[in-house]
Amino acid sequence: MDHLHTSKTLEIARAKASFSVKDMELYINGHKNIQLREKLLKILRAEPELFDMSDIYFMGRKERMEKAYKLDVRAIQLFREGKLEYDEIDALFNMLEWSAPFFVTRAMFIPTLVRQANDAQKEAFLKPALEFKIIGCYAQTELGHGSNVKGIETTARYIEETDEFELNTPTLTSTKWWIGTLGVSATHASVMAQLIIKGKNYGVFPIIVQVRSLVDHSLLPGITVGDIGPKMGLDTIDNGFMQLNKVRVPRFNLLQRYITVEKGGAFSRPNNVNPKVTYGTMVYVRVNIVKNMAQALSKATTIAVRYTSVRRQFGESGKQETPVLDYDIVQYRLLPLVAKNYAIMSATSSVFDQYEKCSSEIENGNFEMLDEMHATSCSLKRYASNIGVFGIDTCRHVCGGHGFSQFSGLNELYSTNYPSMIYEGDNYVLATQIARYMVKSANKIKNNQKIPQNALTTLLGRFINGTKATQADPVKKAKLFNWTNKTGKEIADSHMVMLNLLGYKLYSLTMDLEAKIYGRNQEWSESSVPSQDVATTHAEYLVCLFFGMNITKLPKNSNLRPILNELFTNFALSCLTRNTGELYSLPVDACLTHKQISELEDSYIQSIKRIRDQAVPLVDALGVPDEKLNSSLGRYDGNVYEDYMQRALSEPLNREGTGEEIRSRFFVKYIGPTIHAKRTKSKAERVMRLAEKQKATSGKLVVMDLDEENTKETENNDVMEVEEPKKISLKKNKKSKKTNKSMNKKGVSKKGKRSVWIPQKR
Repeated sequence: MDHLHTSKTLEIARAKASFSVKDMELYINGHKNIQLREKLLKILRAEPELFDMSDIYFMGRKERMEKAYKLDVRAIQLFREGKLEYDEIDALFNMLEWSAPFFVTRAMFIPTLVRQANDAQKEAFLKPALEFKIIGCYAQTELGHGSNVKGIETTARYIEETDEFELNTPTLTSTKWWIGTLGVSATHASVMAQLIIKGKNYGVFPIIVQVRSLVDHSLLPGITVGDIGPKMGLDTIDNGFMQLNKVRVPRFNLLQRYITVEKGGAFSRPNNVNPKVTYGTMVYVRVNIVKNMAQALSKATTIAVRYTSVRRQFGESGKQETPVLDYDIVQYRLLPLVAKNYAIMSATSSVFDQYEKCSSEIENGNFEMLDEMHATSCSLKRYASNIGVFGIDTCRHVCGGHGFSQFSGLNELYSTNYPSMIYEGDNYVLATQIARYMVKSANKIKNNQKIPQNALTTLLGRFINGTKATQADPVKKAKLFNWTNKTGKEIADSHMVMLNLLGYKLYSLTMDLEAKIYGRNQEWSESSVPSQDVATTHAEYLVCLFFGMNITKLPKNSNLRPILNELFTNFALSCLTRNTGELYSLPVDACLTHKQISELEDSYIQSIKRIRDQAVPLVDALGVPDEKLNSSLGRYDGNVYEDYMQRALSEPLNREGTGEEIRSRFFVKYIGPTIHAKRTKSKAERVMRLAEKQKATSGKLVVMDLDEENTKETENNDVMEVEEPKKISLKKNKKSKKTNKSMNKKGVSKKGKRSVWIPQKR
């Protein structure tokens, strides 16, 4: 029986595409990103001896850090030579799926200076940072404080006599911890500290502190720094700790774009400035996490879809086995992740547009969008990281045993991205911030208070005001709740109805919590559990909204519309059926029936089946190159097993030149001595051996001296006395009617020797 090669199987799968893969790649990635990818690939392929990443799976931490430093230094050289733009440095590392040692400088230290430093401070700190003449980090998290930024213990007290700030980490728990780039690399830190002037605490603000000498990299007085040690992932990043003991810096080092501290300690802030602007760096980082998680999930789904398409298991006797992706349970776990991947990637572009607009407004002194942007960044960071991390793990799982191999490319991906659910706000904690924004907005609308208009406040206003207006009007009520008079299949066939239903679910969850907070005086500390559902539904609604809006921008005759509509349907149905109890518990005028919900679930399964044949073309369109995949299982050419074997042969235990020496050394030191060791007989074994020998010859009683191993006959000629060994049972001579009076009841002689009965030859 002929068997299709894995590469041929992929070719057949690609031939089933119902759309232009090239057009889809342009739609989902954009022309600018595709151009950047090709530019970066050209650089990587020009220097394979440096940028080849196939060896990283065999490296320890020191080797990985060394390689990462070489790569970062080379990237900065390319930047200085004009071959890379500044923003393209981290894009290069993203292409390699590798963490750069100086990443935090570019991702957090510099953005903080851009957004919060005044012109003079930008000249002093930002300019050298952009030229990599100083290496910075962002020191916020402490050993005892993470999500609760307001509770951090590090202090910056103004010293009026010298016009300086004195920084201290007064307790063990105030030690700065998890600070990326600090352990080895950083020369400067943006330290978040409690600003205290003349005994008054003004809150948390960033202060620039030089950590190490620019001459010999030695630590400056009063500063203790180290690496925090082994982590689950990101081992090329030198996450560090820092303790500050009476470290003084000029007043100038307090970033003062939105506040002013005069000589003498006078503090001021413009009335129109939103205090949350201080946390602007976190908003920026969260938005980038959404993008990075979409790219990570793209890598995972590409590997898993390609591999499960060529991996064959079971099937009819006499025929080639069935591709794993043809099994319903694999489709159910994997294909909705492809839909979610497309939805999140589509939403990411809209979120970045929103962030740029918000930043522009802030530049002009308008902070009206900041609260919404904060809530949106929290929501989508939380959602994208949850879907991304658990999605990567699902992709690893559907790859079976080979998913456990580092050569799958999925384990490194999982450990690298797992912390995204925790840093820049633990996802469970962020849920309360999102719910708080929604509940406060709903309460203001309910009480006719002024509130900034955006997609979410418009949604809340429509249902708050609409519910009041339709109470006595069945026609208006049916229009507002336009899913109540439709079958589940009809709901699934309408993007607008599904989005409306999802929006109403968000409204309903929000109003339930609003009634508890404002009506029953429930504390927010008691509201963390319902906040999770509000936050998740908030993100699902936004992603659906953005995804649907971007699809409508395509020409109506676009060849991409049918499959994108199918992906939208699948994503929306996955959101609606995620927790059907929420649909049952909607207010009576809007709730769904059991039949409707059952039909929605059936529609979801049918949608998954319709996506099956388009799975390989869909992940191809994501445009993830083999350099980024670094995976045997996800290779574009489908040569899965050939590459897998080649990588295994590259293992140092197998590699020519090292393998034989390692195996020989292990044999000589450990294996050989174990299997060839001479066995030393125990006292008990020697007793029994001599006893059996005596029995075979004369049947006489023998007394043994185990140290000298000599023997002698006894007078009664039927009992052998020996030093008491362990696990020697008493054996009585049934034929002998004599009793040895020298033994006690336990069979031990009065001389402290155990007696063994041996039958005599007659």
